[in-house]
Amino acid sequence: MALEEALAAWLALLPHPVAPQRMAAAAAVGRVLAEPVQAIAPVPALPTALRDGWAVSAAETLGADSYAPLPLATLPPRMRPGDVLPPGADAVLPAFDLLPDGPFGQVVQPVAPGEGVRRAGEDIPAGTVLRAAGERLLPRDLAALAALGRAEVAVRIPRLAWIAVGDEITVASAPDTAGPVLAALAATEGAAWTALAPVPDVPDTIAAALSDAAAAHDLVLLGGGSGEGPDDRSAEGLAAAGRLVLHGIGARPGATAGFGIVNQRPVLLLPGRAEDAIAAWLLLARPAFAALAGLATVPPARARLTRKVASSVGMAELVPLRLDARGNAEPLAVGTLPLAALSAAAAVLVVPPGSEGYESGTEIPILPL
Repeated sequence: MALEEALAAWLALLPHPVAPQRMAAAAAVGRVLAEPVQAIAPVPALPTALRDGWAVSAAETLGADSYAPLPLATLPPRMRPGDVLPPGADAVLPAFDLLPDGPFGQVVQPVAPGEGVRRAGEDIPAGTVLRAAGERLLPRDLAALAALGRAEVAVRIPRLAWIAVGDEITVASAPDTAGPVLAALAATEGAAWTALAPVPDVPDTIAAALSDAAAAHDLVLLGGGSGEGPDDRSAEGLAAAGRLVLHGIGARPGATAGFGIVNQRPVLLLPGRAEDAIAAWLLLARPAFAALAGLATVPPARARLTRKVASSVGMAELVPLRLDARGNAEPLAVGTLPLAALSAAAAVLVVPPGSEGYESGTEIPILPL
């Protein structure tokens, strides 16, 4: 099935976004917000001092000069940064511009209204939406949350389960090369990742593992055994556990990916090879996570090709890209994701199946890695 149609069919299987949960703001960085972060009251709530000095009415300092100090009837309150100004004060006179003289003081320089003062709401006006629902909480948001007194936020965290399939893993102790990469990618998305015990190439065993995983997770990723060889039994196991909706997508790499549903939970069938699994993650798993997390749609990032990309018509092809600081994209391969190219790449271009590629200098949409 063509990639665009496969993606639409896959997303149609997904339930509504997962239920929100509250967690400490610092731990929620990178997660998708389930509700907006909004300032109910202004920050600061009242005018505060920006510097060390004296709280004064600016009008009382008019005419002051170092050669003709202006006496004050009383010594004004001393201020530190962040202190709330007392009633009647509208400026903070620098500490060195007032000479204390017992209970009195002499001003040697005038100060303008508002000087040395942070106005009420200057940091955050009341009603300001700092982050909307569907946006990710960013590290720089923590200062504003602390100023608002918000220790917790509500986020959506899809629970992802990973099941590696293959006798070579369960019997011969071969490494699971795709799982660690996908776990790291899931962490950057803000998902909760659980790697379950690997299973052999036995349909009934695969089906049982899928049923158990679907009962406790929002999305199940089944890795390996997706090809057409005699030992590739994952699609059969998925069909036995629930319903196999599609096996095979029009994309290179990642062509043997598929998906289905088990106990009302979406299951994504991924190829076992790391490059194909990563391709299927970018094309299918990442959009599924976005839907389950309620992630708002944003315009795609763009870059400019430094040289021509030639593609074969008929299948979508992935092109790993090296990006520079000026927004230029250097193609590293076409229709394949070699491990060295993946390490060097910062983004991927998906060439549509009906395209023969792009000329050098073309501005293209990219998928950041």
